[in-house]
Amino acid sequence: RRCHGRDARDDTPGVAWLVVERPLRIAHALCNPTMAAPSAGQQRYFNVMATGQIESGRFEGNSSLYCRYVFSCGEDWSVMCGVEEGITQMASSSGSTANGSVVWNFPIDATFRSTCPHGWPQLVLSVYGEDYFGRPDMILGYGAVHLPLTPGRHRVTVRTFRPLASSLLGRLQSWLNGMRPEFIESLFPAKGEGREVTRVQSFGSVSLVLDVAIQGMEQLGYAVPPPRAEGVRLIDPLAATIS
Repeated sequence: RRCHGRDARDDTPGVAWLVVERPLRIAHALCNPTMAAPSAGQQRYFNVMATGQIESGRFEGNSSLYCRYVFSCGEDWSVMCGVEEGITQMASSSGSTANGSVVWNFPIDATFRSTCPHGWPQLVLSVYGEDYFGRPDMILGYGAVHLPLTPGRHRVTVRTFRPLASSLLGRLQSWLNGMRPEFIESLFPAKGEGREVTRVQSFGSVSLVLDVAIQGMEQLGYAVPPPRAEGVRLIDPLAATIS
């Protein structure tokens, strides 16, 4: 880390030679007083804020459901505030609900901080309910979705799936005993390792409303799309009355 200077005795007078133990690029930054050093208050991270709610779920043949959610993100990410995981209330569908869906309207709110977009946060969902025999806490579906990359309000539909036994006999035993296959790790749907050997069946869907705000990415050199605004539809009440 030491820097020595001595006058050169060649054809270029006034040139200082640097003798350092680190690379020349680092030595130049340390010994050249004209190079501007980064200020202490320079922003080195960005924030992603996600609010919204888990609106409803639709699983054919199941009327009493509850949903468990958890956020999954990369190693460079950290949760600054908000609730990282939670569970909704048990809700039942009614005849007035369209398509027999179960309404939760459960709020979610979390703020993340990172220095790199790699490992963008995902919302992992696990839906439980009763089976045909009335046995509770049966897994009905898993699902995962990345938080939208565009600021604004987004309506997202998550297609869920449930794991299957590796053999027909195992499926029959799990159906009779009421012990359906489940993932040991709740964050498994958000990962890619081991998914190629997992047998699943598509079943059900969950509707979300997410409001995303991104702060500080443009200062770090990333291009952020403009905020997304939902279209506003105006209806003339007089025209509706006449018709």
